Amino acid sequence: MRILVLIAIGLLLYVIIGNLLRRNRTSSTTISAEKMVQCKHCKLHILEDEALRSGDDFFCSKEHLESEK
Repeated sequence: MRILVLIAIGLLLYVIIGNLLRRNRTSSTTISAEKMVQCKHCKLHILEDEALRSGDDFFCSKEHLESEK
């Protein structure tokens, strides 16, 4: 009977410690999502921060921006 109680306590500790470690691992890793936009000329998807904008349209390069004017 004593062995069963020790096994139950060990299993309980294993589950509790596993959950704590899993929470710490997932909370420390943050995913940075950035918005993607599509070039009006060639339909290439690029980050909004890297795109050139003309009104509501986005372009992947200066050449594509100028070709639409």
